[in-house]
Amino acid sequence: MDTRSEGMKEKRQSTAEIVFVWFLRLMAIIAMISGLSYWSQLTGIGGADLPRFDELPVHWQVPWGVLAVLLPCASMGLWMLTSWGVVLWVAASILEIAVYGVWSDSYISRPTVVIGHIVALTVLAAILVVIGLQRYRDRVN
Repeated sequence: MDTRSEGMKEKRQSTAEIVFVWFLRLMAIIAMISGLSYWSQLTGIGGADLPRFDELPVHWQVPWGVLAVLLPCASMGLWMLTSWGVVLWVAASILEIAVYGVWSDSYISRPTVVIGHIVALTVLAAILVVIGLQRYRDRVN
């Protein structure tokens, strides 16, 4: 006897949704490494090229402190595939773009970090557009 309902079909994840999950997990790993890097610099175990946190000017302390907290939290949220994780990661990315790109004269110019964030945010937007179009098409059909 078959107990499955005729009207109930299991919805499979699309390729775009699978790519989205793997993309978020990859960004979670990168965000955690970056966050731990900020923590190592703030605690003074990051290397001799940068001064300790208490010796930094205030305009360095604020973004570094924020990113040291924001990136590991964003990483956990991304790994768990939560919307708040994506929001925190986007906020951290925008902050790093601002610090290392827009205000690079006051901070260090790190064009690879800026380009990496712009590429990652563009990929995120593209995946979300594809998933949104697929869901719209599924609703219409």
